Amino acid sequence: MTVLFSDIRGFTRYSEDRAPEEVIDVLNRYLTIMSNVILDHGGTLIAYMGDGIMAVFGAPTEQVDHADRALATAEQMAGPALEEVNAWIRARGGEDFKIGIGLNSGPVMAGNVGSERRMEYTTIGDTTNTASRLETMTKGTGHTIFLADSVRQMLTDERADMVRVAEMQVRGKDEPVVVWSVV
Repeated sequence: MTVLFSDIRGFTRYSEDRAPEEVIDVLNRYLTIMSNVILDHGGTLIAYMGDGIMAVFGAPTEQVDHADRALATAEQMAGPALEEVNAWIRARGGEDFKIGIGLNSGPVMAGNVGSERRMEYTTIGDTTNTASRLETMTKGTGHTIFLADSVRQMLTDERADMVRVAEMQVRGKDEPVVVWSVV
């Protein structure tokens, strides 16, 4: 399956000078728009982590094109969906958001995790951890989307708009990861 993580850049700074009601209103608008993109592409919304989102493609329902769906989702989130959010924010006198997105494909353990009193569906394992790390690694690079070579290899169609960024060391991994982005 393919795991997607996204996060708003600078949201902590954005929220520190605003009333909590305004922050919640803006965050809910953002999460609604981005969640709709994920769900419209057949993704499973796993969690909101403040202004971050975790989603998976290919579980719990198998999808042979999970990598394609995840990349299409990331592109729509970073493009038209983010522009919709930013237009709404600008109309209220605010500044544009920027986001980072990380994608990784591979095996995961998917299921309910938690305690006897609270369980939630999630995915765990190296594939999930790497997707999260890739999202973080977009900061300061000029790229909005980082995808591991595992995603590129699982795409069903060749993409001429992909650029190899670098072979990067990912925190917690012994071997570097070949990282790609889209133009």
